[in-house]
Amino acid sequence: MHGMEAPSLIIFFILLHDISLRMRTYIGRSLGTFLELMIFSANKLLWVSSPSLSPKYAQKLVDLSKKGVDIKVITSAYKNEETVNIIKNSLKPERNARGEIRGDWVSPPLDYLILKKNSSIQKVKMYIVDGKQAIIGSLSLTEEELYNSIEYIVILDDPRDVEKTMDDFISLWKLYVGLGDDFMECTRSFPSKFFVSRMT
Repeated sequence: MHGMEAPSLIIFFILLHDISLRMRTYIGRSLGTFLELMIFSANKLLWVSSPSLSPKYAQKLVDLSKKGVDIKVITSAYKNEETVNIIKNSLKPERNARGEIRGDWVSPPLDYLILKKNSSIQKVKMYIVDGKQAIIGSLSLTEEELYNSIEYIVILDDPRDVEKTMDDFISLWKLYVGLGDDFMECTRSFPSKFFVSRMT
């Protein structure tokens, strides 16, 4: 009986060690001191699910999309009007002084899904950076939650975990689309770019 204990303990230790390499956890205030840089360092894709989204960070998402970063954002219109306008206006063609669409204007790679009412149904906070890191937890992209509130996050680095989180993001998008036009509006029901832009 005792001979079986040592191998079991070794296997258990290896399992815990493997899990510890695949995830990091943080709890406390001012998580934004490193998290903001991590999220907005994306150079290929950034998928965001954040019920609250401050105008400052909405503009950062738009700026990244104009640099070619594939942006997918799920948020709520509840007490979020300025943010929603920033996101929507980014997809309007830029015009010259004569009111004509600029010849060099290209629609940025940005898709949004905005919940119009019953904001209580959106609780998921999820951030996927370049298909290499996934961040989940209690934190929305607002200055208050990044720098003042006590928050908890889990950062996943293992490709298997990130891939699963990307699948979950897609499932979340589809669930919200299934609520119908009375509850949400989006650029498209299910972006085909989801499949070609995954960078695991």
